[in-house]
Amino acid sequence: MTEGREEFVVVRGAYKRYGLKAVVLNGLNMTVEKGTVYAFLGPSGCGKTTLLGCIVGRKRLDAGEIRLGIKYKSDIGYMPQEIALFRDFSISETLTHFAWVFGLSKQQLKKRKEELYSFLELPPETSLISKLSGGQQRRISLCVALLHNPELLILDEPTVGVDPVLSHSIWQHLKQMSTVGNKTIIITTHSIEEARQADRVGLMRGGILLAEGDPKSLMNQYGFDTLEEVFLQLSYKQETGENFDIDCQTVKNYPKPEKKPKPPVKIKSIFALNHLIAHFLKNYFFLRRNLGILAFLLCLPIVQCTLFDLSIGRDPLGLKVGLVNEELAGEGDCSMFTNANCSVEYPASCRYMAALEKKQMKLILYKDEESARNATKKNEIWGFMHVSHNYTESLFERIILNGGASDEALANSEVDVSMDMSSSQLYIIEIQYFITRFCIILKQFIY
Repeated sequence: MTEGREEFVVVRGAYKRYGLKAVVLNGLNMTVEKGTVYAFLGPSGCGKTTLLGCIVGRKRLDAGEIRLGIKYKSDIGYMPQEIALFRDFSISETLTHFAWVFGLSKQQLKKRKEELYSFLELPPETSLISKLSGGQQRRISLCVALLHNPELLILDEPTVGVDPVLSHSIWQHLKQMSTVGNKTIIITTHSIEEARQADRVGLMRGGILLAEGDPKSLMNQYGFDTLEEVFLQLSYKQETGENFDIDCQTVKNYPKPEKKPKPPVKIKSIFALNHLIAHFLKNYFFLRRNLGILAFLLCLPIVQCTLFDLSIGRDPLGLKVGLVNEELAGEGDCSMFTNANCSVEYPASCRYMAALEKKQMKLILYKDEESARNATKKNEIWGFMHVSHNYTESLFERIILNGGASDEALANSEVDVSMDMSSSQLYIIEIQYFITRFCIILKQFIY
């Protein structure tokens, strides 16, 4: 570590695996000083991207510790290895969306766009992300990471597919940010020549850091003229087991703490107005460019309601329902009773049948339950209702005595309903209709 420099990113004993044997980080230790450019050098699959994900809080270590010189995620600028941009957006819309995410004003956004466009050589603002080449998309992704001028900048393969001249310009700008702006930058790369431009290099392989230090010191320490030779020598020692005990650590000594370590950074606030506005802007930009989807979203509820109303309807009409009324002689015809206002002479079962609107339901009389049940099986009716022989007397006893009514009165005061269950929606509607109509006549008796 350089004297007088503050430790800004410290990783100690970092372990992470995705299966019992797929160990990605194996007790890794690293130190990044404030105001420096730190380059991770290593092959694909060695754990570089996983470690960066743990540093920014996207993933959690199984064991170990990460300490950062910042408190909130908003102080980090992160460029992932994959292109994490909205392909249907233009460059201008992309930067506007992320400006709201970062809480930048219009003046700040305008100033940052002028600065970043000048050295990243970005295409016109109206260009769609989906129409750009891979290298151009990576430059837009880098522009987003630099947009809010973060204290900690983490870049995962930022110069892949980028023109060598522009790549050199990007490195010069990053070096200027670290020296003049005192920003801390962590970069992963496959290019050994690029890594030599960093203030400090970490050589990573197999989930551990083989060595770290400034490039010249590492070359002098191992007696080689290039970083490539240093890396090859360390990789050979790791492969042969010289000064390394990887297999033992992986199988036998993998730590199992009671709780996983907490993320090193936290969100500044659970709710932020600028995030809500950014979310609305994202949806607005997307729907404006996809009018077909917008029309579908607006028309789908209308079509669904129309089809439901045409096929099922809000209130089915003319449903045939059977009636077995043992309270009346013969087939249970209520036409012999004319005085509907007299509760003694007019049976309660007839009051209930009268309450069932003829427009919605057509009652068909049956002598017994067996004939009504057979009619239901033949699809002649949707179901049938059965009224006991002393229904009115039992209902009055239940109302007057309440909890003191006999078990026989409780059983006979109920109307049994048997419905065809082939249509659950129709069954629910009809049962609800029976209950609401019964409540109407019940109020007449009580009040």
